[in-house]
This record gives sequence, C-alpha cells and structure tokens, in this order.
Amino acid sequence: MEQTTATVPIKPVMGQQAPDFRLTSIQGELITLAQYRQQKRLILWFSRGFTCNFCRRYMDGIMSHYDQLAAAGIEVIQVAPNLLETAQRFFTALPPYPFVCDPDKRLYAIYDIGDRGVLEANKNTVVAFGSAFLSGEGLETVRASWIDVANRNFVRRLAHHALTAVEQGLFILDLEGRICHQAHLRGLETIPTGQELLTLVEQVAPHDA
Repeated sequence: MEQTTATVPIKPVMGQQAPDFRLTSIQGELITLAQYRQQKRLILWFSRGFTCNFCRRYMDGIMSHYDQLAAAGIEVIQVAPNLLETAQRFFTALPPYPFVCDPDKRLYAIYDIGDRGVLEANKNTVVAFGSAFLSGEGLETVRASWIDVANRNFVRRLAHHALTAVEQGLFILDLEGRICHQAHLRGLETIPTGQELLTLVEQVAPHDA
C-alpha cells in the first residue's frame, strides 16, 4: 500500500501549528493533522515501533484508557519507524487509534526527533530483549523481529535497531492544531498512561481554551 509522508521543511514550534503530513494508517485510512482541526485535540506519539516490547506496553497503557480519551474529544496518533506492510502483518487486533508508519524517518526528522547513536542503540537492544524474555514477552518480540526480516526489511531493521537509537517524541495539539506540549524522550523512557495523558491534555490544551 502506497503511503505519502510529510514534505513540510519546518521544525515544530510551541504555540504554532504542528507540521502536517499525509500517512496511511495500518487501518487503511489516509491520516492528516488537518482533518482533526476544530474536531479533536491530538496526542502525537513518535514511538520506536511494534518490535519494541516497551512500546507495546506503552500502547497497552494508552489503550486501557482510550475510551476516556475519546469521550473527552482526544485522539491518539502513533508514528512508528516500521514498514506499513510489516505493521499490518504484525497486529492481530488493530489498535483503536491511527497507527502510521514512517520507515525512512522523514517525519521524525521534521519533528526534530533525534538519534542517540550506535552505543545507545546496542544498549537499548540488549535491555529490550532481556526485559522481554524476563517478562514473558520474548516470543512476541522475536515474532515481531522475524516479521521485519521476512518482509525483506533486514537492512532497514539493522540500521534502525543496531546503528541508530531513535528518540521518542510526544506532542499535544489543541483544536487549532497548535503545539501545546512537547517532550523528547530517550528510546526506553516511559510514555504516560492513557489516564495520565488525559490529565496532561486537559492541563495544557483545555477544551474550552
């Protein structure tokens, strides 16, 4: 399935509209930020993708309170550095919010989501796999990694996991699409739960502001 990534050559600025993009979600819909303006407040999460067991736990934390977020007029968009086709093969049950893929990390660059280099990449890989097996998520992590390899994504996966340590980014947008909160996080830093995100959105982007 063809996907279109962002082409806006600007960095995100607090108080200004977030750079827009056009990406196909794993649910098959074309997602843009513009479609949500005056409709929903947004949580835009740049993650490490479904092969990261930590990110899968963070997804669970968001999904466990997704109904509350939706009832408050808040949508979550998760961006991942995986191939779209690979992500669609991985999920047996699709997340309730748009999950879009940016395998070349062009959107990550536009949003100034950095890379912490080879040493941290290797550390993250060891910690992630070790944690996965200790917590009983080892087989799921191996399955996710194998799907990447089987989808002829070995070189891209090597570059993403062994050579680069992509950061995470968390952005909250108000009804006008303006950035009200942004945080750059290390690869294995914890993302707030759905309940914590709901509280944060109401603080920085209240519905009646």
